[in-house]
Amino acid sequence: MTKQPTEYDLRFRIWYGYWLEVMTETINRRIDISSNAVMLILGAGIFVNSDLSQLFGAIVAVISGIRVACQHGKKAEAARQQSKRYLSLINEMHNLSVDEMISRVNMLEEFDSNALSSLFNPARNRAMISLGKKKHHEKLSIKERMVSCLAGGVPR
Repeated sequence: MTKQPTEYDLRFRIWYGYWLEVMTETINRRIDISSNAVMLILGAGIFVNSDLSQLFGAIVAVISGIRVACQHGKKAEAARQQSKRYLSLINEMHNLSVDEMISRVNMLEEFDSNALSSLFNPARNRAMISLGKKKHHEKLSIKERMVSCLAGGVPR
């Protein structure tokens, strides 16, 4: 028989899911916008008569392929919608029983985005901060700090 999670465990899962979705949306949106900007700049450079036109064209083709394969814009929108659902639950969780919270969290978690593993600890730290536990936090690696910075800032 499995042990039922405590109210604190559920609140942590909700905040963790929320921050993971927010950070996933932010990093995917930034990647999408950056790749669009690079493609526009290099696309304009193709029309300039220079020796680099073929290189610019090749780079645009590679970036286009990556954009089609990864679809960062769609991932960002899906994460944004999921973070809104988590925020709605955050606003309601004080009025819900533990059983209702379990039901809602389990339903929400089925539709979570595929997040970068480098965002797990930063999202965990943000969840702890949201719960008022500012002193307890995971030590972030350099990679996690860099990815976290791109995803909206390093939680303190």
